[in-house]
Order: sequence, then C-alpha cells, then structure tokens
Amino acid sequence: MALLKRNENPWLASVEEHAYESGPLFLELHATAMICLPSGECLCPDATICTALMSALYSSVSEEVVLHRQLMVNVAISPRDNYCIEVVLRCLAVEGDGLGPHVIVDGGVLGAVLAAGFKGELVRFQAGVTLEISRLDAWYVSADGSLEVPAPYIVQGLCRRCCLPEVILRCMQVSVSLMESGNEPECHDELIDLVNCLETGFLHLFSQPQLQEFLLFEREYSICKMELQEELSR
Repeated sequence: MALLKRNENPWLASVEEHAYESGPLFLELHATAMICLPSGECLCPDATICTALMSALYSSVSEEVVLHRQLMVNVAISPRDNYCIEVVLRCLAVEGDGLGPHVIVDGGVLGAVLAAGFKGELVRFQAGVTLEISRLDAWYVSADGSLEVPAPYIVQGLCRRCCLPEVILRCMQVSVSLMESGNEPECHDELIDLVNCLETGFLHLFSQPQLQEFLLFEREYSICKMELQEELSR
C-alpha cells in the first residue's frame, strides 16, 4: 500500500513540461522491442509478423480514434538486431493529449496502443504474445515531421498503465491468500478505495482483462471472508 500511495511523491505523476496550446501538432512514440512467446522464448520477426503486429496495434483502438487522431503505426525489423523490432506510433495531438494540461496521466492514445502490446492483449495477434520493450522515446512532432521536444507524459503514462494495475492485482492476490488462511488483511478495503478514487485515476489504467481479474479477486476475497465469518460465529 505504501508503494501505491506515496502521498508526498505520487507514483509516476506528471512532471511540469512545456504545454502546447494549439496545433497542428503530432505525437510520436518510438520503441525497440522483442516479441516474446508465452513460453518465454523470443520470436524472430519477419515481414509477415511485422505486418500482423502492425494490424493488431491498429485494432487496439477504435476505428473512430484511428481516423480522428490520424493514427499511424509502423513496425519493422531492427537494423541493429534481427530479433528486435522498431515500432513507431504517430497521432494528432488534441486537447488533453498533447495540447494543454494532461489531467489524466495514462500516456494518451499512443500509450494505450503500446500498452496493449506490452500486456499481451492484442486481440488480432497471437494469444499471449507480449512486447518486451528495451528502448522508449516520445516526442512532439511538427506538421513537417521534424522532432520538436520530448513528450515525457506519454512515457510516464505508459509506465503507469503497465505497472500500477499489475502491482494492484498482486496486492489483491495476497489479500485473497491471507483470507484463505484465516488472516484478514488490514488494508484490503483501503486498497479498494484507492482503486476507486477518482483522484488517483488508477481504475482508468486497467485494461478490460485486468479489470475482470480484479473483480474476480474481489469476488473470491468476499466469499472467503463470508466463510471465515461463518466459522467464527459457530
């Protein structure tokens, strides 16, 4: 809980950065990654795999988002390592994601797209395959394609999307294990409140599969708690 709360220094909170107020302006995310199978083996990419992954990344957001944000995805084999791929994502900056203040630190559209690959949740790709990222950069890009300044809020938001839900899920797993052993955890309710709190924005970071896992843990916890209370009341 202390790791999640960090009241004095919020976990990967947005830092002050230059805020653009108007466009046209684009955002770019560059990543070097390896494609990892559920077994832990690394998949050697070829042109077919790159094309399939590119299509899957496009499909991680709605068609409306693709059109409205002018999303561009490119996946290619890295010239430095045949087992690595270079992923480039680009989209139009809009209010709240590239323009003006960034109220929700979730990495915006580009963070959401790459997070789906990192979590192994690309629906139109091989099940359970994940992207193991070794390099990550995000930039503001002018209309002519030249890189302007870094966009750290995208990288921070992506890290929040990928790390915080997993930390919370493992905390939920520990709570269930403690309850099953007859030891009610002291901070479980506080954890639930923290996730539901609008100020933390944690709930927004969960993908649909992660949210389902969270709810299953909570259901299992509640059942164990009722069983424990019944035993104690006998």
